[in-house]
Amino acid sequence: MIKNLLTRAISGFLFVAAMLACVWMSDFYFGALFLLLVIIGLREFYTLVNKESNVSVLVPLSVAGGALLFATVFYVFFYNANYVWLSLNFIYVSVLMIVELFRKQEKPLFNMAVSLFGILYVALPFSLMAIVESTPVSGERLLMAFFIIIWASDTGAYLTGMCFGKHKMFERISPKKTWEGLAGGCLFAILAGFIFYKTNFIPYTFLSWVGISVLIFAFGVLGDLVESMMKRSLNVKDSGVFLPGHGGLLDRFDSALVAAPALCMVAFLLLNC
Repeated sequence: MIKNLLTRAISGFLFVAAMLACVWMSDFYFGALFLLLVIIGLREFYTLVNKESNVSVLVPLSVAGGALLFATVFYVFFYNANYVWLSLNFIYVSVLMIVELFRKQEKPLFNMAVSLFGILYVALPFSLMAIVESTPVSGERLLMAFFIIIWASDTGAYLTGMCFGKHKMFERISPKKTWEGLAGGCLFAILAGFIFYKTNFIPYTFLSWVGISVLIFAFGVLGDLVESMMKRSLNVKDSGVFLPGHGGLLDRFDSALVAAPALCMVAFLLLNC
């Protein structure tokens, strides 16, 4: 157990450090890394769902659709390009339906629905993160805080649940999660927000940081449960092999994917207040 915890902690720390460095360094590194994450995440998702007997998603086309969404959002918001570039995504939806028309699959509606859901579940959240990163007022700092709060809450929930967890929280979906772990994760998230407040990382009020931390934590927990629900329905333990001790990329980003829309909302509210 100690060896697994150490492996999980080291790999998680190195990955978070690399993520934060790319967010902070330059637009190019950020765009390149997140585009790669979109591609890897979509491949994981479609590989999993294609194991179902009623689903036969065309993986290259579906991954290309997610990459297109991220690339057009990144280009428009980082380089102030014309919004017309986003219309390429509408063309992609038409292309997807036309391709499915000629594939002669048994369940074409299932294939299209799963393909588009993968893009909504993986590519759209990463695209929203890119929008946050591009905001002129501390966008990169807010995105960094987002990942740190999620990492802190995940670590707190894991440690607290392992040491004190007794009361099951959502046994039907995730048997190992406990209310004690939930409380520990929330406490660590608020602690991270308090540190951001005290260091004036972004000049928000204490209550603003507490609200942001709790909001990210709450959606992050639900994101974790959503991914557990999907894995349980597909009868798999991990979404893939991405980080030692963490499973696949979707296992690592399950909280962030569902919390990203809330982060984007926070960024717009703070930008216009």
